[in-house]
Amino acid sequence: MKNDLSCDVVKDLLPSYIDELTSADSNKAVADHLVKCESCREVYKNMCHDKNAAEDNIQKEVDYLKGIKSRNRKKTRKAVFVTIGTLALIFVLFVFTSTFLIGQPANSYIDRPTVSVEDGVLYLEFHNPNSAYSYAHWKIDYIDPCDGKGTELNYDVKISARAPMSSVFYPSGNRIIEIELDNVHSVSFMGALLWQDELMINPDTEQIFARQYPYAGSAPQMGYVLGALKLPDVPYTTSIQSDSEPYGWTVHFKDALDGADIFLMSQNAPIVLSLVENLGEFGFTYPDGNGGEVQQRFSVEDIEELLPELYEEYNKLHGTDWEPLESLKDYTDSVYSYQQLLNVLNY
Repeated sequence: MKNDLSCDVVKDLLPSYIDELTSADSNKAVADHLVKCESCREVYKNMCHDKNAAEDNIQKEVDYLKGIKSRNRKKTRKAVFVTIGTLALIFVLFVFTSTFLIGQPANSYIDRPTVSVEDGVLYLEFHNPNSAYSYAHWKIDYIDPCDGKGTELNYDVKISARAPMSSVFYPSGNRIIEIELDNVHSVSFMGALLWQDELMINPDTEQIFARQYPYAGSAPQMGYVLGALKLPDVPYTTSIQSDSEPYGWTVHFKDALDGADIFLMSQNAPIVLSLVENLGEFGFTYPDGNGGEVQQRFSVEDIEELLPELYEEYNKLHGTDWEPLESLKDYTDSVYSYQQLLNVLNY
């Protein structure tokens, strides 16, 4: 390339020259021309200034965008922290409220009150053995089973409560509730029957009542029934006779039984026969001490024949007018009926 370039050529080359895109020869030719030509030098200076200004503007825009991005990141982090903090606070408040203010529903068996009657008033004394929990949110509903349409009002009183952890809000686990028994048919706590028609319901009765089973099945299933009963402190095994009706179940004691144990197993017979729906016979055996075996066996019919006599004796002794149900199996229709049966059996 000739070193003597015209001004027009130099002006055309200046943008590339400034951006360092021209060859070495072109760079030398343009530089030589700029040394000699003041007009082109002025154009060159102006172009360099414009480029620097443009770069500055671009840098400012870049810096501005970086600043926005940085602020957005900070805002995002802040929003995340605030959200996490809010959720954590909500969770803490939920746990605190659930634990110390609301609590879990009271347990009808563990929190079962002591029940007594005096001068027509039923006293329910709650003494929570677990001092970590208290009682709160008591509710007593008087429900008319006839919905006001009966000739007499016989209310079913239903009591409920919750058990939050003990705190300054609910510090005590003790409470006495008084229920006047005029026109009251039954009183229950958290669904568990406590009293009905002058009859106290024992908590153990509910445990036995809950062991109902539809049929004589495997030994473990039948063992579940025995688990709620009073049994002699003697090792035993069991056997089930289910080849033909009447289905039977026998407890085989490995050691001899005394008079109290034999009486206890006789009391257990009507209980077992009533709990297992298709069971027709129940018996027990024990060694006689002479290498032989004593067997005792009870059928549903035997018990049903015996119950009227037991009821009569109980009514004379306690001034009641209870009557035996038609079938032994009918006693599992209600806890009230079952409590009557256990009372008559003196269980």
